[in-house]
Amino acid sequence: MQGNGFKIFLTGFFLVMTGYYLYPSAQKYFMNQEMESMTQEERATFEHDNIVKIKSLDERALKLGLDLLGGMHVTLEVRVEALIRELATDVDDTFEEVLAAATASSIQSTDGSIIQFFVQEFESRDADARLSRYFRNEAAGITRRSTNDDVAAYLQTEADEAVTRAISIIRDRVDRYGVTEPSITQQGSRRIIVELPGIDDPDRIRGLLRGTARLEFRLMVDPAENVRALQRVIDYYETVTDSSDVAEADTTFDVNELLAPDAAGSGNELLDVMQPTGQGVEFGIVAEEDTAAVNQMLLIPAVQDLLPRGVKYMYTSAPIGTTAEGLELYRLLGVRTEIELTGDVITDARVDFEQFTNVPEVSMTMNSEGSRTWARITGANVGSNVAIVLDGVVYSYPNVLQRITGGRSNITNLDSQAEAQDVVTVLKSGALPAPVEIVQESTVGPSLGAASIKAGLNSVMFGLLLVALFMILYYRSSGMVADLALILNMIFILGILAGFNATLTLPGIAGIVLTIGMAVDANVLIFERVREEQSTGKSLKAAIEGGYGKALSAIFDANITTFFVGVILYSFGVGPIQGFAVTLMAGILSSMFTAIVFTRIIMDYVVVDRKLSVSFG
Repeated sequence: MQGNGFKIFLTGFFLVMTGYYLYPSAQKYFMNQEMESMTQEERATFEHDNIVKIKSLDERALKLGLDLLGGMHVTLEVRVEALIRELATDVDDTFEEVLAAATASSIQSTDGSIIQFFVQEFESRDADARLSRYFRNEAAGITRRSTNDDVAAYLQTEADEAVTRAISIIRDRVDRYGVTEPSITQQGSRRIIVELPGIDDPDRIRGLLRGTARLEFRLMVDPAENVRALQRVIDYYETVTDSSDVAEADTTFDVNELLAPDAAGSGNELLDVMQPTGQGVEFGIVAEEDTAAVNQMLLIPAVQDLLPRGVKYMYTSAPIGTTAEGLELYRLLGVRTEIELTGDVITDARVDFEQFTNVPEVSMTMNSEGSRTWARITGANVGSNVAIVLDGVVYSYPNVLQRITGGRSNITNLDSQAEAQDVVTVLKSGALPAPVEIVQESTVGPSLGAASIKAGLNSVMFGLLLVALFMILYYRSSGMVADLALILNMIFILGILAGFNATLTLPGIAGIVLTIGMAVDANVLIFERVREEQSTGKSLKAAIEGGYGKALSAIFDANITTFFVGVILYSFGVGPIQGFAVTLMAGILSSMFTAIVFTRIIMDYVVVDRKLSVSFG
């Protein structure tokens, strides 16, 4: 072994490091095996007692990708048309028509952005008109004199920044949720691909991804005005339905009556889908399946004229009960359209619990500016209700008893601690610059992931066995040395993945299978060179030295060029392509080391130290 001291040290060092990085994975595997044999109660107790250890192992163990662990794959699209409308300082019917046409064009075409279609549609109607009539932002250099190209460039910059910020906010929300190794990447100009392994609550994740986190504090409708408007709307629909036998609407309705079995139709379109209350700021009570129908009825221009000006009707976030059929019921509240205060003033938010009922709520703290504004709003509206609105839904509408100083406020009426934590997450992460919608979604179940792991392991073992048998049959004893190097190569690949905190995916397993074949390629080159050296009459020791020396350049050339291909795949690919590239590059590095260094150590030990003969076929 003289002269191989450094090689032995390197091999030992890499083995120790590989064991260090793979040990948490082994611990996690055996812990999961132990937990599977437990009852549900025993498992819950075990997880509670070992929560720190389990979390540590999850962070340090070899990560599995979405296709192996199960989870969600979601494609989000940033609604640029909503951003354009929000950036506009002035809108009219022409603006809305142009924006609607541009949106339709962008959906039908795969080329060009909605901003390009928006500008083209606008100029096609009037070539001399200027978009600056709708957009003015002196800070960005957009004034009345700005050209359409200037406005288009401004909108494109804002859209690009909106997508970038949306990715950052979504990543922050996902990290706060606790997803291990999420993949969040941009696709095209306005789409975001989100892969979340190990998700067991898809509905909750959907809410986190789509919530814009637009927190608003608004005043509410005057109670007397609300009651008068309710009666006018009921009378309107009685006239529309032309019902002569409809009884006068009862605006002092008892909520418990709606929880009883449904009565026959009233003959009034509105009363068929909404039970009026007219109590304070409440307009009515609506079943979940009827909320869309009620919204449409209230948006009719004739009905809008009957409603209080500057008032918008919104639903409560939490249901107040259910009907006999199990349909959830929500209150419809009158809220002023003018926003008094926004969530930008919130500096901190946390989950808290009500002192007497222990019901979860969200406690918020405002900055100095927000505190002053909040004190002014509450001081001027003692005895009135103030609505706390998040993403267009009223979470709470407390009655102001006195002027509130110090910038403290709470969001109540939350269903659970999980919902409270999600509200805190979106508030701390910040508001999305533009709404996002889920355009594609797929869920990989744990059973499918387990099947993928089994199939992947079977393919690896079959490939390993096939290559090992070939090497033994063709190269005899030297083939056995190559097989030892192959096994060590597999261990090193997994150690590299764990050490660099990479994620093992199904394409990654395919990369490992490919590496198995490539790993013995270097040994084949070496062994063939040794055989050539032996055919010239050299001794076994000299043939081994000559074979390794002459094969070295060919091994480096082949593997380095393949490694560069892996780098390109990783740099420009996404998702599965990157997973394949990572294992390919790890396999190339480890196979070169085991073929050149490890097998040489074994050969020198057997031939030089032990004076034994080695067959090369």
